[in-house]
Amino acid sequence: MKKIRICTIGAGFFAGFMHGPVQRALAQRDPALELAAVCDLDAVRAKTFAAATGYRNWYTDFREMLDSERPDGVVLLTPVTATAAVGSAVLAAGYPAMLEKPPGRNRAEITALIRASQQGNAPAMVAFNRRCSPLLTRGMELLKQEAPKEKLEHIRCDFYRNERFDADFSTTAVHGIDAVRHLSGSRYARVDFHYQELERDAGQICNFFLTGTMTGGCSVQLSFCPSTGAALERFTLNTRSLTVSVESVPPGGGCDFPGRIFVYRGGKLLRIEAPPAHEFDREEFYLAGYYQENCRFIERLREGFPPENDLKLSLEAVEIADACRRRVPLWTAETVRS
Repeated sequence: MKKIRICTIGAGFFAGFMHGPVQRALAQRDPALELAAVCDLDAVRAKTFAAATGYRNWYTDFREMLDSERPDGVVLLTPVTATAAVGSAVLAAGYPAMLEKPPGRNRAEITALIRASQQGNAPAMVAFNRRCSPLLTRGMELLKQEAPKEKLEHIRCDFYRNERFDADFSTTAVHGIDAVRHLSGSRYARVDFHYQELERDAGQICNFFLTGTMTGGCSVQLSFCPSTGAALERFTLNTRSLTVSVESVPPGGGCDFPGRIFVYRGGKLLRIEAPPAHEFDREEFYLAGYYQENCRFIERLREGFPPENDLKLSLEAVEIADACRRRVPLWTAETVRS
C-alpha cells in the first residue's frame, strides 16, 4: 500500500474533538499512513494535539512545516475567517488539501481558492461531513430500494441548536444547505428567505427559513434555529408514495443520538433502522461523518481525486449561506451567473 504522509493546520477545540481522534484511529489501523506534523499559532495547543493524536512533529508556522515535512496532503482545520488565505497558500504551493467547511465565506474567497488550486495543480476536497453521514447515506439507499422508480419530490431539513449565540450562524447553516444539494442530486435553482430576529437574555439571534426548488424539480424547505430547546439535525425525503425521515447526529451528539431512520408508506410506518453497524458506531466522529471524510481524503491521496472540482461544487452552498448572512430575500442561479 502506498505510504501517505499528512500534515494538519489548526489544533483548536474542534480539531481535537473530531478530526484528531479519527486521524489517530486511522493511523493505528494503517501502517502506511504517517501523521507527520501539526501546526497551530498556539505552541501549547500544537504540542498537546501532537501528543494526543500521534503526530511526530509540531510547528507554529505552517509554511515552515510544509517546507520541512513535504507531506502528501494537508488537512486544514482553521477558522473560516482564515481558511481562504491559508488554504490558498497551501494549494498554490502544490499540496492537495482537505479544507474544513465552509472553505470560505463568499464567492470571492472560493474563487481565490479555485485559482490557487489551479495555480498549484493541487486538488482540494471540502470536508462537508454530512455528505459522508452513514445515516443519510443509508436513508438514500432505502429510498432507492423501496421506491426505485419514483422521483424525489421534496426534502425538508431542520437544524436546531440550544443556546447558540454565534455572531454568524450562517457558517452552521451552510452544512444543511450543502447536504440538501447532495441529497437531491441536483443544484439549487431558486431560494426564498425569511428571517426571524429574536431577543434573548444573552443577546439577539436570527432564525433562517429557506424554501426553494432544485434544478431536478425537487422542492426544499430548510430551517436553521440557533436558540431552541433541542440540539438536532433531521432530514425528511418524500417521493410520491414513500417518506424517509432521518434523525441525524450533529457534532456533540445532539438529542437524537445515536440516530434513527424511519420509513413510511401508505400512511404507515414500514420500519425503523439504527445506524449501520461499525466498530465506531457509538462514536460521534463516525455517526456525524468525520471518520468517513478523512478516509475518503486519504483514499484520494492514494488513488487520485475525481475530475469534478470540489471547490466549484461547494460554491453554491457558500453563496446561499452568504445570502443568509447578508439577509438577502431571494437567491437564484440566474442572478449569480449574471
